[in-house]
Amino acid sequence: MNRNLLSDAVRYGLMAGLVGAVTAPAAFAQDAGQEQEASTLDRIEVTGSRIKRADIEGALPVTVISREDIEISGKVSVAELLQNSTFNSFGSTVPTSGSSAQSFSELSLRGLGGGRTLILIDGRRAPTSPQSGIGQDLNSIPLAAVERVEILTDGASAIYGADAMGGVVNIITRKDFDGAEISYGKGLSERGGDTEQGSAMFGASGERGSLLAGVSFSKRGITFINELPWVPPGASSYSNNYYDFALDANGNRAPTRNRGAVPGGCTNPGFYLNAAGTTCLYDFNRVAADSASIDQSGAFARGNYQINDDWNVYFNSSVTRVESFGRFAPTPEFIFITAASPNNTRGVDTLVKHRFAALGPRDNYDDTTVFDFNAGFNWQATDKIAVDFGARYNESSFNSNGRNYVHIPTATQLFESGAYDIFDPEGNDPDVLNEIRATTSRDGFYKQQEVYAQGTFDLFEMGGGTSVLALGTEYREDKYEDIYDAQSAAGNIGGSSGNSSFGSRELTSFYGEWIFPITTQFEIDLAARYDDYSDFGDSTSPKVSFRYQPLDNLTLRASYGEGFRAPPLTIINQLDAFSADSVVDRPTAIQLGVAPTTSIQINGLRVATPELQPEESSQWTAGVVWDATDWLNLSLDYYNIEIENQIRFYSAQTVINRENAGQFLPSHLFTTRDPGTDALIQVRAGYGNEGVINTDGFDFAARTQFDFGAWGDLKNMLQVSYINSYEVASNYTTTEYIGTSDYPEWRASLVNTWTKGDWAFSWTVNAMAGTEEYFTDLFETNYGYSCQETVDAGYAFKCDYNAYVTHDLQVTYTAPWNGRITLGALNVTNKDPRLDQNYTPYYNNLIYNAYGRQVYLRYTQNF
Repeated sequence: MNRNLLSDAVRYGLMAGLVGAVTAPAAFAQDAGQEQEASTLDRIEVTGSRIKRADIEGALPVTVISREDIEISGKVSVAELLQNSTFNSFGSTVPTSGSSAQSFSELSLRGLGGGRTLILIDGRRAPTSPQSGIGQDLNSIPLAAVERVEILTDGASAIYGADAMGGVVNIITRKDFDGAEISYGKGLSERGGDTEQGSAMFGASGERGSLLAGVSFSKRGITFINELPWVPPGASSYSNNYYDFALDANGNRAPTRNRGAVPGGCTNPGFYLNAAGTTCLYDFNRVAADSASIDQSGAFARGNYQINDDWNVYFNSSVTRVESFGRFAPTPEFIFITAASPNNTRGVDTLVKHRFAALGPRDNYDDTTVFDFNAGFNWQATDKIAVDFGARYNESSFNSNGRNYVHIPTATQLFESGAYDIFDPEGNDPDVLNEIRATTSRDGFYKQQEVYAQGTFDLFEMGGGTSVLALGTEYREDKYEDIYDAQSAAGNIGGSSGNSSFGSRELTSFYGEWIFPITTQFEIDLAARYDDYSDFGDSTSPKVSFRYQPLDNLTLRASYGEGFRAPPLTIINQLDAFSADSVVDRPTAIQLGVAPTTSIQINGLRVATPELQPEESSQWTAGVVWDATDWLNLSLDYYNIEIENQIRFYSAQTVINRENAGQFLPSHLFTTRDPGTDALIQVRAGYGNEGVINTDGFDFAARTQFDFGAWGDLKNMLQVSYINSYEVASNYTTTEYIGTSDYPEWRASLVNTWTKGDWAFSWTVNAMAGTEEYFTDLFETNYGYSCQETVDAGYAFKCDYNAYVTHDLQVTYTAPWNGRITLGALNVTNKDPRLDQNYTPYYNNLIYNAYGRQVYLRYTQNF
């Protein structure tokens, strides 16, 4: 992957020294002996700056994934492409079966979370996902429409506003294309998740304008846990067992003691008795899926027309649909029956801890449609003043339906009457099952309407060129809804939870950026932005950056900036949602007649945080770029990020512990207890502001290029991201995460490409530092057990924490008829993910995948 944009500049043949001075690292000059002056080059826009300029990059580190890099990667989606980046430090949310955001994929630069990573499309904020209400869904962007991706690994709130703390990803769509292109590919994976992709595109341009349009689709199949050879059968006591109960402070029946399997009720498929023959267990891995399927289709078009010498009109539009299917294990639930019920053989009132396998697995169908339209004008008012203004509308609408859930009031009646037979669940009458069966629904949208204007002014000449000022303003309206069906919101649906959220806000912004090219060797860039939100207040974000070029082939650069993250609408506006939380609480346990350390289920609420304040960040970077020789380019950048007033979640247990210790809690989070017994009646959990995140590290890149004459050309690109520290502090504790489970100290990639004639071969190595398993880390840190003791006890697999390395191979043949045939394999050695018993599929899908070897074939025809 290149670290910066070449655009037209490379074709003009910049001197190698200049390219090395302004890229990090740049591609190499065509001919070091050629002379060019910057004034002859077209001005281009680079991520991280509002000012178009003749050189390729200023003082900020920008990594570019070119279209060639995209083809070499073998990825079928924008999400998979970006999540493979070394900057995706600890992984990101991916489509997961059973998740409330099943088809959602994010990017978490520097490990700071998708809500602190800003995704742009052609320099403007991508639509926010209604599934999460936080961040943008990368699955809604067709990969076929992408020309390149620019990753700014520096905070950029001064340029783009909120949420750019960890960095900015600018997805540049295709525009300069003449002719037609069709492409089709298919991939087979070792353990499910097969892929298919296709696209058709045409483009035309003339003296006064251009037009490009296309359609595309991509698919990634579902994977099932039972296809993973390392995962044993599940063993859940949510199967078919009798339980004693006690009444809690709310009068609810809380389970206290397992009284054994329902007689004869543990013989249906998936059910089995434990070794002692006393407890019924259920294999929840029997039918459950691991990753959800993703089926994306879309159309896109963009164009521009030169009205006259001074005016140009442009538009960019797209519509994308993402469908997803996920399968979860059948619904588990506690159902009360009296002593008189035909289903009760105990003779006392009882709870049945039951798995509704006879209803079938819980199947979730998600459907998201994204519309995005942007249109505007460029006006060259004078030789020194240029104006850009326009309007944009986007909407991401979402619908989810869940089948085979349980309507608890109905199930309770049928259990009590005996109409539902717990002794042979699979033998129940289909009409009885249909009475219990419930279908859930959830609908939402996130709409953004925006108008914007920017003026760019060439002010005066300085020693290094023209001082340029950009001034702009934006006005945006956001509207958000996420509506659950009434029965789910009321807590009547087993196996489902959550409640609705909705809200709106208006945003008015003003920004400016001013470049001072003091000399040809030294440049200063100043930027500031003011954002005024209608629902929580305002924020001002400054930034200053420097670039110093003491030698033609050496560049030093540095920046300092401040940023913020706006409180998400979903958190500050959600309705109270019931949650059956499992906690440890001594007075409640005593009231229920169980041991004080027993984990018990209590009534909880997830509540909104209307007084939530924005997070604030400060970050600085320093780096060096060296064009060492005509075949070697090196760069090293240091980053340091501090986030204050972090938005964090306070769980029910945290609320209990903090209240018992007399420690800080947001005012809206507290417990309600019975005056007589001190047992819990309710716990209010939710979000608040507290604490600081500090992280720092280094990014290293080395690029080589060799010309072997008749033997072809060889290019190599090495990228390494090293995280020195990732420290999270609350008011009472400070935790360093680097080196702990699933927080690797470094990630690296090496891309080697050899081309000879019509053939191109690539070999990509992806690697990350090894980390210990969750329980090894937990038992060693908290209880003093060694790794080997944890392995011997059966909680961990091994004590060998070597680096995790995979290899990808690809070969492409360019045919005489303008066709390209590509054959490749991802994870060619079929390496398993790092196994960890803390996760249901025995691996962390934020960092690893379980597809195994993925072989693909792709054909592209140009006309």
